[in-house]
Amino acid sequence: MVSPVRNYIRNMGMLSRNAKLFLVATILAGLGSGIWGVIFYLYLNLREVGFELNFIGNMFTANGLAVGLIALPAGLLCERIGHKKALIVGVMANLINPVQILVLQPSILLLASLTSGLIGTVGWVAQAPFMMENSRQEERTYLFSFGWTLMIIMAVIGSSLGGVLPDIINGFTGLPTGTDGSAFGYRISLAISVALSFAAILPILLIRENKKPKKQRMLDLLSLRNVKSSRTIIKFMIPAAIIGFGAGFVVPLFNVFFKKRFLATAEQVGLMSALSNVTLGIGTLVAPALSKRLGKVKSVALCEYLSMPFIMFTTLSPSLSLAAASYITRTALMNMAGPIGTTLQMELVTETERATTNGLMIMADNIPRAVTASVSGVMMTGSDFLTPFLFTTVTYFIASSLYFTFFRKAEAQAAKASAEKASQRRPLYRQRSSFPHQSS
Repeated sequence: MVSPVRNYIRNMGMLSRNAKLFLVATILAGLGSGIWGVIFYLYLNLREVGFELNFIGNMFTANGLAVGLIALPAGLLCERIGHKKALIVGVMANLINPVQILVLQPSILLLASLTSGLIGTVGWVAQAPFMMENSRQEERTYLFSFGWTLMIIMAVIGSSLGGVLPDIINGFTGLPTGTDGSAFGYRISLAISVALSFAAILPILLIRENKKPKKQRMLDLLSLRNVKSSRTIIKFMIPAAIIGFGAGFVVPLFNVFFKKRFLATAEQVGLMSALSNVTLGIGTLVAPALSKRLGKVKSVALCEYLSMPFIMFTTLSPSLSLAAASYITRTALMNMAGPIGTTLQMELVTETERATTNGLMIMADNIPRAVTASVSGVMMTGSDFLTPFLFTTVTYFIASSLYFTFFRKAEAQAAKASAEKASQRRPLYRQRSSFPHQSS
């Protein structure tokens, strides 16, 4: 275990100034989103606020559809304006969140959720290409994994804070606490999360772009002429869409599921979320070593396969403690190889199509996820907790099998193509390529 730790320390020390500033922004954004993610839907479901699971599912649908539909245009915009400006635009989405806290009208909530998704996606799409551009080959997997881990660590702290802050604030002001405590404590806690997330703009403003974005005509971008690896991208999109379809049944409503199914309090939900992120953080740190041993594709597929039994254990468990243990294990296994999969995506496409690829992947994941969230909200409102989890398990199995089938030979082919390209170079021509292109 010493060797991987030394590798992390060595590679983190070698990171560029831009990459380190990005990680600082990740810390702030992760802390804010950790608080928001734990308590926002619980806030809407308070008796004082009065929204049921079916409406909460519709809110997630509005946000998910916005993310899915804007992801491709956001990727194209990112290719044109550059990654730094795109990251700044993404942070500005936090200015919409106070509306969701204070204006509790269904139509306004849905519109705010949709708008927040539209703006935030621009920054989301820019993250992977930014890390790709600001890291070297040998440290890239570590940067992706460490960035993900930092977000997770901050989510742990945010989840823990989110679980206790409402009761602390309500208790301090003499208001009701507990499962149906006063909405006041939730509102103040959510406002703190918005402030933390918006503070991420400060380190982003200090980033110095190493090169100006290539001036590409918008017509060329809209016609997707920058896309050279269409077959590879489609193969990535198919499993992502199937996983998104399955995830929509349970992932957006996990927190409210525990409240409805096991009468969990906000503090218990926050603790579960924090523990799941701790486990995920440990798994993500181990992921690069796993990738070196098994390869990227096998690592991703193995983690996803191992997570599937725990999806069903979560809903079939007779007690909150067993359900929580299954949820924590599932979350870690399903997501720990995420940075490895993203690194592979960025490696198998060309430099000029990375942001577009990331946009297409986000679109493929979020549109199906948004649709099934509303369906699941109706099911859970009617106390049907088994069917959504069953759908999720089946779709995950299909998606993971397709992913392994599509890409099991991709890494070897990419390495071979890279070696052949290197052997064909001649000093007279001094040809340079920013990245080996491989269409599998």
